Amino acid sequence: MKIGIDSFTLRELNLDPYQCLDYANKRGLEGVQFGGMDGLSSKRDVGELLNIKDYADSLGMYINVSVGVCNPLLQQSEDEARTAMILDIQAFAKAGWHELAGIISKSDERYKHPVPWNTHLSKSADFVRSLRPVLEACGSRINLENHGDSTFDILHVVEAAGSDICGVNLDTGNTLVNAEDPVLAARRVAPYTHLTHIKDGIVFFSANGVSRQGKAPGQGIVDLASIIAILGEYNPNLPLSIEDHKWIFEFPVFEQEWFTPNQNLTPYEFGQFIKLVKAVEQKLASGELPAVDAYEAIPYLAQMEERIASGAEHLRGILEKLNLQSGK
Repeated sequence: MKIGIDSFTLRELNLDPYQCLDYANKRGLEGVQFGGMDGLSSKRDVGELLNIKDYADSLGMYINVSVGVCNPLLQQSEDEARTAMILDIQAFAKAGWHELAGIISKSDERYKHPVPWNTHLSKSADFVRSLRPVLEACGSRINLENHGDSTFDILHVVEAAGSDICGVNLDTGNTLVNAEDPVLAARRVAPYTHLTHIKDGIVFFSANGVSRQGKAPGQGIVDLASIIAILGEYNPNLPLSIEDHKWIFEFPVFEQEWFTPNQNLTPYEFGQFIKLVKAVEQKLASGELPAVDAYEAIPYLAQMEERIASGAEHLRGILEKLNLQSGK
């Protein structure tokens, strides 16, 4: 496995693709997961994409890219979105990029949208299925991130669309925002996981339920060692792309309207999640973890270098123990 970074982590630096690759390379990272086409080539120029690919290859680094939103209910025009995505898939394939990231939710549509969430899932699966001809022709696959949605949701779409053209971009820290146990979530989607956002965090009781605070890998409550071991059983060459940021997300886990979209979450798994909350509460009380508000008040840029370095070192230690280092 190679350890890289998602370019969203570096957003405040306003780097171009070459600068992102240089930044990662100088810090011993082995690749970058970029966002959509606009950040790579605003004109969808295959020559520009190939130049970026060649530069990454010269550094021995991987690149992953995204096709964006695969939910037609979140697009102004489904037909226009499909046409643009087909062109992106074809251009990315010509640059040699076939495992593509995507999302089906931008924020909290799972809980706050006039269209029922199950309809979002079925429409998203239909949309990905409609791309089968181009995905098959290009030998490509769209890997959906658990963004504002759960791994249950992503798994439903993957199985409905077909795992040969649709997989998972597992965000390890986003599992927490739907009260999933990160390890159980990873086991659920491991057979279909081809991309990752490696993220950590803590969860604690707050005014309206539970909140998650983002942490660098190894500084939170997510058991990344167990997760990577599970993922490695299915894909020992999986890229591990650190996506790090701050921000506190609150979710009302004790309200009925929160539970309604979470019918797949078993009492056992919810109990495992609450155990994580309890562990964090104890660490906050003892001072083992810094106070939430004081930590959040520090600008991300002031801690970014340390967080990235610490996270990468934590992941290297895990890979060494599991004998999953790149080149093995």
